[in-house]
Amino acid sequence: MMYALRAATRTVGRAAGTVILQPTSASLGLTRLPLRGVVTSKPNAKEVDQGLDKSVKVQGRGVRMQAVPGIADVTMKHDTGMLKLSWSTGGNNIYPYVWLRDNCQCPLCFHSGSSSRVYLIEELDLNARPRRAQVADGRAVEVEWTDGHFSRFEASWLLPRAFQSAENYTRTPSYKLAPQPWGSELMENLPRASFPEMMSDDSALLKWSQQLEIFGFVMVNGAPAEPGQVRRLADRIAFIKKTHYGEDFTVIVKDDPSNVAYLSGPLQLHADLPYYQYKPGVQFIHCIKQYEGNGGDSLVTDGLHAANLLREIHPQKYQILTSTPVDWFDEGSDEVGEFLKVLQLPMICTDSYGDVCRINFSQPQRDSFFDIPAEDVAAWYDAMKTYHQLLADPENCLHFKMTPGTIMTFDNLRILHGRTAYLSGYSARHIEGCYVDWDEVRSRRHVLEKKFGMSSRRVVGQEE
Repeated sequence: MMYALRAATRTVGRAAGTVILQPTSASLGLTRLPLRGVVTSKPNAKEVDQGLDKSVKVQGRGVRMQAVPGIADVTMKHDTGMLKLSWSTGGNNIYPYVWLRDNCQCPLCFHSGSSSRVYLIEELDLNARPRRAQVADGRAVEVEWTDGHFSRFEASWLLPRAFQSAENYTRTPSYKLAPQPWGSELMENLPRASFPEMMSDDSALLKWSQQLEIFGFVMVNGAPAEPGQVRRLADRIAFIKKTHYGEDFTVIVKDDPSNVAYLSGPLQLHADLPYYQYKPGVQFIHCIKQYEGNGGDSLVTDGLHAANLLREIHPQKYQILTSTPVDWFDEGSDEVGEFLKVLQLPMICTDSYGDVCRINFSQPQRDSFFDIPAEDVAAWYDAMKTYHQLLADPENCLHFKMTPGTIMTFDNLRILHGRTAYLSGYSARHIEGCYVDWDEVRSRRHVLEKKFGMSSRRVVGQEE
């Protein structure tokens, strides 16, 4: 399909947004979820918090680092090409020879200043094996390789990188936290954060980033009800992700708008920017002024939870929405001039493990071009309608009204948001928003977890 031949007269804008409300509830603790795949059951925020508190000990604003057991013994297993470590507290782990040689930490193989491997690929011997291996003071393993090279691996480095045998393997991605899907029952106990604390206290910022990754949104309270606050918050975390709507954007009623969000009519449930290949992952929406009459309410739903329900109740419809390519587009003119964005992706995107990784849902931005066989169209529409019914079901969708000074922070790859209609007026309602990439938010979380010595696969302390 040649997109250059598209009609040049269409001007339909993105549905930029509103987001979720956090009612009164106790904040979740400064903790980290177990690292694993997607969780399909609904969470109880208090139970999640209590369970996590067992893995880390909060001391004021800090977190005690988990102790690393000593190494009791090391055994070379030439028949399997593995080094077997026995820990002083019991238990064993295995490490492939080729992986150990590839990850030698000596200055010739690894540059510590940049945390980068400098060992040349062509020098890697796939059949590398140790001539001898021994425990050094219970804190490290020293290896002499058959080619005469020497390596030393600290226990604190080995433990978080331990392998599992094939029969016991469970995928545990070390870079992100396991999401907790939710329905409307979570309205009773939603995560929240304080804007002043986030701006001044790293532990508050860390807690926010963890909750955001787990639940997909956090309500930030206490921001000044004036422009510029989303930029301040984004700068505190990393930096704004610029789009063709600019760096930050204002949602008010406009003449001749380039986006349906600038109208006062209802804004359907949607995720922003489905036509971006590298779609901004985190969105901030700040309520500066709220419409005081009936209307202008926010609608928020967890697209992951609805997708899990669709997979369970209607597996064939789930298969259709995860495999059928859909054209998404946006065309118009705004802060950066004229634009015409086009992308083809399924409504529900899954990764190589089958986990939901991105939701594309926006009625205004779903194109009329539909590159599938005509016989498959009706079934796709039926699946899409069923998914929307689950998204909009009051059992799954939150309905509330934002108040000035609150900032909705949410996962734009997962959370769908909308707004009820309100009476037209140029000063009736004032919202400001921006985006930040998930790469930057996760990076900030990793840095802060390291600062506080939190237990994880990436940060492990020494035995006390």
